Amino acid sequence: MSRSIRLLHLLQHLREQRYPVTAQRLAEHLQISVRSVYRDIESLRDQGVNIEGSVGVGFQLKENFLLPPMSLDESEIEAMYLALQWAKSIPDQALQQASHSVLSKLRAVLPQRKQEFLNDTYLKSIHSWIDVDQTVVEQVRIAIRLQTKIQIDYIDEQKQISHRQLWPFALGYFNDKMLLAAWCELREDFRNFRLDRIQTLILTEQVYPQFKRHLFQQWCQKEFSNS
Repeated sequence: MSRSIRLLHLLQHLREQRYPVTAQRLAEHLQISVRSVYRDIESLRDQGVNIEGSVGVGFQLKENFLLPPMSLDESEIEAMYLALQWAKSIPDQALQQASHSVLSKLRAVLPQRKQEFLNDTYLKSIHSWIDVDQTVVEQVRIAIRLQTKIQIDYIDEQKQISHRQLWPFALGYFNDKMLLAAWCELREDFRNFRLDRIQTLILTEQVYPQFKRHLFQQWCQKEFSNS
């Protein structure tokens, strides 16, 4: 990691903290030495970043460096907060971490009065999710993003295991479970698969022959026509 990138990561991490954080914790987060943290803090200060604190006490960013205030009303703030709370609850570690990061960035760009409103917001999204293998979740999202085929061993409601090659194009979050929408080469039709029932998954490098948006449109037509 270059030093300029490291400084950006340090600045972002300080933005995410509501209380002073020690140099030791910063060093562990950035995987650098404590001495490097002190040097980087001084470099940011030299560039005009208002970082308060000292050795043994901890450091805190006292103003939003280079970030203009964001114009959101109270209902918009509550909507974003509730959506992020929901995203933080789903069994997907990458999206949980991303939701936490987005919430921290939202706090950083809001004016002081709106920050106080956000900190006093207590809307909660309560969900109980079925456990899912995090490797499966990550590989499914990668496959959808890259539009590549996956191979899975899937166990159905009758406890029968089948081997499938799929074209995954959408991932849905329904009540307590995550559902994958895909074209199934075995059935030659669209099928929905619960992620918690996928026993094994192989992410291939083979791009499937249609755009995922076209597959999604066809899937919607089929689902709505059957409802």
